[in-house]
Amino acid sequence: MTSQLSYYIAEAEATFHDWSVGDLLAAAVRATPQRVALISAPHPGEIERQWTYEELHAQAQRTASSLLARFRPGDRVATWAGNSAEIIFLQLGAALAHVILVTVNPANRAQEIHYQLEQSQARGLFLERQYRGLDNQAVIENLRARLPALAHVFYLDEWTRFVNVGSASALPDVPGSAPAMIMYTSGTTGKPKGVVERHRGLVNNARLTNERMQIRPGSTWLTTVPLFHIGGNTTMVLGCIANHGTNVLLREFNPEVALESIERYRVSFTFMVPTMFYAMLHSERLDTVSLSSMELVMTGATTIPPDLVRQLKRRFHVDVIAAFGQTEAGGCMYVTHRHDGEERITGSVGVALPLSESKIVSIRTGEVLPRGEVGEICTRTRCCMIEYFQMPDKSAQAIDQEGWLHTGDLGIMRADGYVQVTGRLKDMIIRGGENIYPREIEDVLAEHEAIAQAAVFGIPDAKWGEQVAAAVILRQGKSAEECVLIEYLQARIARHKVPKFWFFVDGLPTNASGKIQKFALREAYANAGGQSV
Repeated sequence: MTSQLSYYIAEAEATFHDWSVGDLLAAAVRATPQRVALISAPHPGEIERQWTYEELHAQAQRTASSLLARFRPGDRVATWAGNSAEIIFLQLGAALAHVILVTVNPANRAQEIHYQLEQSQARGLFLERQYRGLDNQAVIENLRARLPALAHVFYLDEWTRFVNVGSASALPDVPGSAPAMIMYTSGTTGKPKGVVERHRGLVNNARLTNERMQIRPGSTWLTTVPLFHIGGNTTMVLGCIANHGTNVLLREFNPEVALESIERYRVSFTFMVPTMFYAMLHSERLDTVSLSSMELVMTGATTIPPDLVRQLKRRFHVDVIAAFGQTEAGGCMYVTHRHDGEERITGSVGVALPLSESKIVSIRTGEVLPRGEVGEICTRTRCCMIEYFQMPDKSAQAIDQEGWLHTGDLGIMRADGYVQVTGRLKDMIIRGGENIYPREIEDVLAEHEAIAQAAVFGIPDAKWGEQVAAAVILRQGKSAEECVLIEYLQARIARHKVPKFWFFVDGLPTNASGKIQKFALREAYANAGGQSV
């Protein structure tokens, strides 16, 4: 029977708007022109800035006019900076100007920024002179000669000079089908690819995620996640606009500033990765601020420990939802429901968003698997990317002829239709012909009282093809010997899955969304001659 297969059709009665990002903003302006749309929350020594929806729209229009004074519709213009109101003005202004915004991680260095600017053929770049003590101005000045397409470079501390050059000419009509942004994949498996997003894909993913979360219209959101990432610019920025809410923006995550902002601005919703929430829970400021305005938090991108859910409910007095997304899918793919219990939040990433389909297929045959069997997670959604920029072969590998996005993530579909992620396809370890899924081992290790976090990965082995390795972060004040952990696992999983190599570390390499970069662990192991990670 179809109901026993790993195939799920989400709610079909939801509305899909053929809107551009500008249409989404205009709808919010019509509905609530005088509501505060954006607050740039101050860190110590900084000044608060805020804009109503009417003022935000004016800033976006002014930015669009200034862009069109230098660029043509369809040109690609990049940002290489941390969070700021100006980056949001650029996101919205580029959308109104029919200019494609390329978002680059501000922590990227010379080789990475050169690759992304060259590959995207960016004609303009907006950046901060320094980012967290790194001299980005020196980097870009040294690269200019090797980037012939890069016609204009603008520093954000000269924003007023940039926007004073705009004209009063009419802005172009931008269809919902047009490309809006290029976001480079976070690179958990190697060199990034430029994901080309449609306006209507981003708009509807933000809308549908907002509706799934059941946030009251006009709520106050706290954005701490980076704006170059789809979780920041789509789930939070566009999601808040879809909610007609107030977006409180932090230029970077700081647990004390985040807690103080929740109290000061009466924040009701935020999205953070688990490490951010743990930092807030362990902050000395937690017991000195009022969190009575908080109603809901969303977390995801990695395993959600049951202990985190319990602490958030007890200390923040909030509902907790889990989410799982991918840049190629236009944002969130799976989100739990508002009042799901702890088991669904920690044991799954939710069910597919409305107007989309989900299936789990065999990695060998491509056939849909019975529920409960591990295979590749696939989704079919109108929010999906257009392509990988100038990579037709990789685009065809990602999206098949029937429109299914092959995510490269491994998982199972449970009997209730909720999806549980078990790892990355490229992270799967094949030891002596046996498929081993790191997530299964990591979940068991996470239950050990001494372990704060663990990452399981494969390393080359002449006899077995691959062997299982584990990098472990111990909880503060806890200790655990390798032999104790081996004995612990042997009582719970098959012996061939138990790691042969163990590394006790202080931290793990992650990308901007908090996902652990297994390839970096393998590279570190190889570079260290197999002695450390």
